[in-house]
Amino acid sequence: MSDLMDDDLELRVGTLQLSTDNAHADNRRDNASESNTSNRNKNQLNANPSVLSGADSLSSSTSSFADARTEGTINSRQPNEEPERTVYPRYDVPFNRENIKDFFTFRKGVVENAIQDCITALLFPEDGEYLGSWLLTEITLWDNEKERIVLLTSRLVMTIKYDFIAMKQLDFKKTYLDELDTIVIGELVYPPSSLVPRINGIATGVTTVVKDCVIDRFCRRSSGSDGEAKLFDPKYFEPRERNLRGVRLMWNKGEPLSLKTAWNPFSQDVPFLTFASHPIYWHKEGSLEERAMYDMETFAQKLQRAIELMQTSVCCIHHSPIVIQSYLGVTSLLHNKISLGFFKVRGKFSF
Repeated sequence: MSDLMDDDLELRVGTLQLSTDNAHADNRRDNASESNTSNRNKNQLNANPSVLSGADSLSSSTSSFADARTEGTINSRQPNEEPERTVYPRYDVPFNRENIKDFFTFRKGVVENAIQDCITALLFPEDGEYLGSWLLTEITLWDNEKERIVLLTSRLVMTIKYDFIAMKQLDFKKTYLDELDTIVIGELVYPPSSLVPRINGIATGVTTVVKDCVIDRFCRRSSGSDGEAKLFDPKYFEPRERNLRGVRLMWNKGEPLSLKTAWNPFSQDVPFLTFASHPIYWHKEGSLEERAMYDMETFAQKLQRAIELMQTSVCCIHHSPIVIQSYLGVTSLLHNKISLGFFKVRGKFSF
């Protein structure tokens, strides 16, 4: 009996020693790999991460990413195992089916004709190979949403302000891909000290109470304790984040904005562009391929492929939250609630 115990102990000690040796070898290989990766990233960037994108905590990725709205988790699960929660935020559907019809871009053929007009008039052979076109929402430095046509070629991204009522170009801007140093793809978030989520929650709560509670209470004459509970539900007034994904193109070499640029709402020297999906994406009938024209995710995928194919590009692609430097946001809240950045019918007027 004692002989068996001695043999068993010897076997266990030998196994423990073998596992320890393998662990040390694995750690050495991991440390060497991390050191090589760190040196390679330093050689590529040669600049501090951007303050505006929150890039000090970013992790770079060169692999393609999945659309969070259509694909589930990648890893397989056991039948009795609870489903994993997605790391992507939920999507708040902007506007409703009736209000979206007021947008001029919702009308059939308007966007297609406008894009073709821009391609014919603004793109030239020296601009590179044409890769795609989209109608997206540009989010400015001051958190204002604006309707923009975006053209992508192998050399540049062109952002076009277009009058969808008069069907003419108003302004455009070219951003060359070889000038980009950082691209951030992720959820749009506000700084921790920002009051925008709280103000947005109060505004949304008041709107909900007026439209869904007060009007229903008096028009439909609903009564009872349930109506009282619904009317004063504190959940209506909880802080509301963006709950939206975006992509930010940056060429500021990791430097923060100057005070002259940061506090000038009319400044044209902002060294980044931020895009999100157009509101029509959630209301347009058809498959994902047919709605891809309004989808930020599709644009970000095409942009990432274009960057990866450029041998001279030193642009680093990150998948992380995009920080919107807005702390009070009363003006932008009013601007976005009444969609001043979009061409639409507004009662007896259209602008």
